[in-house]
Amino acid sequence: ISVAKAGITTVLNSRSSVLAAANPVFGRYDDLKSASENIDLMSTILSRFDLIFLVRDVRDEARDRMICRHVMGVHIGSGGRASEGGGGGGLGA
Repeated sequence: ISVAKAGITTVLNSRSSVLAAANPVFGRYDDLKSASENIDLMSTILSRFDLIFLVRDVRDEARDRMICRHVMGVHIGSGGRASEGGGGGGLGA
């Protein structure tokens, strides 16, 4: 990590990772714009990341409805049993 403060510049060894997430500008990813335009962060901030992954949700109403039915079925169908330690992949951990 490079630190510049009060006229002192130094480099500190670090063994940490930073994970950040950002939503696209105006709430939707625009395929006609570059990734940096969609993220709209200053290049000085973006340059600090070694890796940048784009995770996009392609709009597909049929698939979204299928996922919604599944999630609602899991939550409604559990009837609170997941919180009783029954396991089964419900809401409880």
